Amino acid sequence: MIIRRAEAKDVRQIAEIIVEDWKIAYKGIIDSGFLDSLSVRQRYDREMQRYEEYTVAVEQEEVLGCAWNQMIEDQAADCEIVALYVRYSRRKNGIGRALMLNSMEHFKKAGKKTMIVWCLLENHESRKFYEKMGGIPYKEGTHRWGEKEYGMISYLYDLDR
Repeated sequence: MIIRRAEAKDVRQIAEIIVEDWKIAYKGIIDSGFLDSLSVRQRYDREMQRYEEYTVAVEQEEVLGCAWNQMIEDQAADCEIVALYVRYSRRKNGIGRALMLNSMEHFKKAGKKTMIVWCLLENHESRKFYEKMGGIPYKEGTHRWGEKEYGMISYLYDLDR
C-alpha cells in the first residue's frame, strides 16, 4: 500500500468509498431518506472540484481509503482532516491509521501545530478510533444534512507531540 496525493483518475473510487461508507456506517444515525438519496454520480461531481486536497491509500490501482486535508484558521487548530474514509470491506487493516499519520506528517512539515477532526457524536466506532489516535475531545456542535441537525464532536491533536 502506498499513500499519495489524489489524482483525477481516483475520484470515481473516492466517491464510491464515501457513498458506501455513509450508507453503511451512518445507518441508524443519519436519516435513512437522506442516506438513500446519496449517489456516486453526485458525489463524483463534488469530489472532482476538490480532489487535489485528498491523499489516497492505494494498492495497485485500487483506492483503499482517502483523507481530505485542509489548512484552517480556528481558535484551537490550524489544520483539519475534514474527512477520512476507508473502503468498508478493508477496515481494521491499518489503512485509516496510515492515512491519519500521513496527514499529521504533512501538516507538521507545513509548520502546523494543532489539528482538528470532527465526527458525528453517535459514530462511536470513529470516536474510538480518533481517541486511540491521540485525539482529545474539544467541543461539540451540530451539522445539518438534509432536513435534520446532527450532533458533532471534535478532537484536537497536538502535532508537536
